[in-house]
Amino acid sequence: MCAGIAALCAAFAALGDIYMAGDSTMCNYNPRQYPQQGWGQALAVFMKDPGQLHNRAVGGRSARSFKNEGRWQKLVDDLKEGDWVVIAFGHNDANKAKAERYSSVPDYKEIMAGFVRDARAKNANVVFATSIPHAGGFSEDGEGKMHVRGGAAGIGPYVQATVELGAELGVPVLDLNKLACENLPQLGIKEALRLYMRIEPGEYANCPNGKSDKCHTRDTGAYFYARAAVKMARELGLGICSHFKAQKDVVFTPIPREGPGAKAQPMKDDFSAEEIPYANEEAANKEGAVVADWQKEILNLRREGRRNGMTDEDAKKWAAQEFHRRHDGKKQ
Repeated sequence: MCAGIAALCAAFAALGDIYMAGDSTMCNYNPRQYPQQGWGQALAVFMKDPGQLHNRAVGGRSARSFKNEGRWQKLVDDLKEGDWVVIAFGHNDANKAKAERYSSVPDYKEIMAGFVRDARAKNANVVFATSIPHAGGFSEDGEGKMHVRGGAAGIGPYVQATVELGAELGVPVLDLNKLACENLPQLGIKEALRLYMRIEPGEYANCPNGKSDKCHTRDTGAYFYARAAVKMARELGLGICSHFKAQKDVVFTPIPREGPGAKAQPMKDDFSAEEIPYANEEAANKEGAVVADWQKEILNLRREGRRNGMTDEDAKKWAAQEFHRRHDGKKQ
């Protein structure tokens, strides 16, 4: 390794890594679920070194269940001094029908405060992000002007609690909810809904009957919210921004209207009834995967990287890192 490359690697290491804790709006999705992506997944496009991004978000989790399942403790165990933790919950915390997820607002704040204490005990940095709006809160008035109700689907009290707790504990808050409420009306309701998994029948071969999902984002929406998070982090002057490329160097390729191609075939679903609404890489990589398919998986990851604006070389590097990250995790 030449001296210049060694110095560059050392500089990246000095920044610390970025860890993400959240739900299905943030998590990684398997390539077969394209165009569905979480905004934490799209954040990789903005990274100078995508290998330093560790997206631990999992679909269907609230702050409570993320903690009780041991996921938070595993994240804390992996932290080192100077790392960053981006935390975003709220979409599942209000679900009284599922006791393992539900928290009252005071309990939610106490769990989130505990996350902050744990991370700071490892000399890591914490950033909160508010829940992205549920598109069920999008509407138009009689004059065709769009309005966004950021608290739709019960997330409002948890958005407010996150903002309040950030102020109380000195934790910076990336208020994605507020940004969307203020900026999505400029797009208009039709284009704003295109940020979410509102798929027309026949638009994608892997989703032949279409989809009407107002909670989760497609790649355009994931990119929108990831870019918003980067923009707000820069406005707040956060050190985490040292990880990010200049905006001019981040290129997004929109979803082709014709989908992934005529030869694409739907893949057989292996999600449980519980996992279907919150399908993510954990569900998609269940036991039974064919070992010989590793080459296909890496090629799919490379394509995903290129779709998200990476050069061929960067896509190859990211694909290898992402492949090993996923499979090393499955061995544990």
